[in-house]
Amino acid sequence: MRNMSAVLFAAVLMLPAAAKAGVESFNFRMKQEVCDTVRYEIAYDMTFVKGVWTDKVDTLTEPMRLEIGDRAMRFYSYAAFRSDSLNAVNAANGSSAMLFGENVSWQVYRNYPKDGCFTFLDDVAGVNYFAVTEPVKLPEWTPVQDSVATVLGYKCRLATASYKGRKWFAWYADEIPMDAGPWKLGGLPGLILRAYDAKRQYVFEAAGLRNVTEPKPMMYQGLDYEPVSNATLVKEYKRYNADPFGYDRLYNPDVVIVTDDGSGNPLPAPKNIPFIPIELQ
Repeated sequence: MRNMSAVLFAAVLMLPAAAKAGVESFNFRMKQEVCDTVRYEIAYDMTFVKGVWTDKVDTLTEPMRLEIGDRAMRFYSYAAFRSDSLNAVNAANGSSAMLFGENVSWQVYRNYPKDGCFTFLDDVAGVNYFAVTEPVKLPEWTPVQDSVATVLGYKCRLATASYKGRKWFAWYADEIPMDAGPWKLGGLPGLILRAYDAKRQYVFEAAGLRNVTEPKPMMYQGLDYEPVSNATLVKEYKRYNADPFGYDRLYNPDVVIVTDDGSGNPLPAPKNIPFIPIELQ
């Protein structure tokens, strides 16, 4: 990937080098190790459906980052990185205050810890930390003829594929010949700058990209995560979504959870939070 530096540098949209000025952290309470050196960084906005109700659809937008190194790739929530970096600073200064500004807790590594594998890390309710490792199997794309769009000033072409239970549409830039994209998407002759599923429950839109010229380590944070199968992780998600407070009390029996409407009137505990995973199969 080193031969791409001239291409990216020529038409780059600058992103803030946040790690240079702050603390290189994401979930600072867990053990981590350097797994690569970041060469390129792409910012995405991920808009996803949080809940579907009879009268409305709840959506959220999360700033995400794709880091590309010499060997590995990492895709994670930049909002989680920022809040966790501040928490690390607070902890170093003796403060117990915790900030939570993210809506996405999972992250994905490609080619680490094992070459040819995805490693998906997530925590359920901040109490159980799981790692799912699987062989890299990229979508089998079908190009859409005469399709053209412009994203970040790059001419992009469209391809479609059925992947992990969803039909995906991906716009990729031939000018940036990288086999990379958001989440687990890849396998095209150019960097994926825009992608969405047929129902638009998950939409990725590139917001900027840059060459990383300052020394920046790529951190792997799954050392303390429990290896599980994807089926086990999905089961945990469903347990939590069925009864969030009950799940939390099970693992934190001494924690008192108090909710009210702002006037002292108790609210019922949430039940049956919608479960809309990005992977359906």
